[in-house]
Amino acid sequence: MTRVLHVTEAMSSGVLSLVDRISRRQAEEGAAVDVLFAPRPDTPSDAALRGRFDPRVGLERVSTGSRLRDLHALSTAVTRRAAEVDVVHLHSSYAGAVGRLALRRMLPADRVFYSPHGFAFLRLDVPAPVRHGIRSLERVLARHSTLALTSPSEYALAETALRPPRAHVLRTGIPSTSVRGQARAVDPDRRPVVGMIGRVTAQKAPWRFASVARALTDRADFLWIGGGSDRDERRWFGDSPVRVTGWVSPARLAELIDTIDILLFPTLWEGMSLSLIQAQAHGIPAVVSDAIGNRDSVEPGITGFVCADDEELVRATRRLLDDPALRGRMSDAALQWARRGLTDDALGRDSLELYRRSVARDRSGAV
Repeated sequence: MTRVLHVTEAMSSGVLSLVDRISRRQAEEGAAVDVLFAPRPDTPSDAALRGRFDPRVGLERVSTGSRLRDLHALSTAVTRRAAEVDVVHLHSSYAGAVGRLALRRMLPADRVFYSPHGFAFLRLDVPAPVRHGIRSLERVLARHSTLALTSPSEYALAETALRPPRAHVLRTGIPSTSVRGQARAVDPDRRPVVGMIGRVTAQKAPWRFASVARALTDRADFLWIGGGSDRDERRWFGDSPVRVTGWVSPARLAELIDTIDILLFPTLWEGMSLSLIQAQAHGIPAVVSDAIGNRDSVEPGITGFVCADDEELVRATRRLLDDPALRGRMSDAALQWARRGLTDDALGRDSLELYRRSVARDRSGAV
């Protein structure tokens, strides 16, 4: 039995969903799986997490009341747990840094996996010198781990920017049972809805969504599913014709997704967005920015459009709004693509096989 410890300090939003999915799939394959995490303000309660995760997955929260102390406590806990497992899999940038520094003299790089879910040096909301420093640190720490990247474009970036000794693509997705059974009916007489799913943060570029809404308000309603601080919502949406739902439950999210005719996903950086994958699996044509991960989730010109700049976002959205027949064709194509390339049914088997090969290499002394 393979013993796996997943570690993150970003137990919310997309990373939470991804850790839930990979730990669930691995438990289904018979692995002994634990999740060690430090909470953030938006991390669900222990009861909510326990209700969400597979009952076979162990959960351990490390919380001191201070984010800085939490990271130190997480480092201590990782060190304590490392001897009990075959593999430690770190998720997100802070856990990746803290965990690899803590384990660099305890475990060989073949047994320490790292998934950034969007490299921090891609962040455009921090100064360029800071991004350069983060990339330099990532390059050094890559020597002490095996990278498990969640999309081909993230893998290509890592190969170019970091030149890691060990890197693999471990694509995430959604269960095949979540893919809609048939294409969405298109009613040309109903006012369409253009939607976005995500937190109102700089990464998701809400001002881009607002700009498209202002340009096309005569053609559609614009809905942002998710929320942020009151300050951010006022700053980025202003007087634009965008309705913001705030945080919604998973059940309500599913209901709202079914009201969307077009997904407008203008993000600045990603790893592999489950929100975008989920929309494709609901047969929703997508207009996306040409960001890491986004370009792997949409078949350009077939299930949606991948756009290089803000003007292309407006043009592509307008084209879909003005052509209901095109929306119908792309809806059907999105479902076929989701079934073929965006499901995670093999994630448990594939990830455990990756671990086993890596651990066997370590134990054999292979370089």
